[in-house]
Amino acid sequence: MTYRLHFSPDIFDTYKQLPGFARRDLALVLVDAQENPLDRSEPYGQDDGIIRTVAQGHVTAVIHLGHDTRTLTVPAIAYAGPA
Repeated sequence: MTYRLHFSPDIFDTYKQLPGFARRDLALVLVDAQENPLDRSEPYGQDDGIIRTVAQGHVTAVIHLGHDTRTLTVPAIAYAGPA
C-alpha cells in the first residue's frame, strides 16, 4: 500500500529553494519510498522502523513513517552540493 507524502509549509519552502537537480533527486527518492518505505530508506540512528533517511545525489531527507495512517512525513531536508 502506498504511503501519503506530507511536508510542513516550512519544509516545503526548503524543498522549493533547492537547485532544480536536487529537487528532482529528492522527489524521485521520496516517490520510490512511498511504495515501500522500509525497503527504500535507511535507519536514522537506531532502527525503530519509524525514523528513516532517504538520499540521492547531494540531498538527504529524514522521513517519519506513520504506519497506522500510511503517511510519510518529511521533517528535515539537508543539501550538500553546489548552488
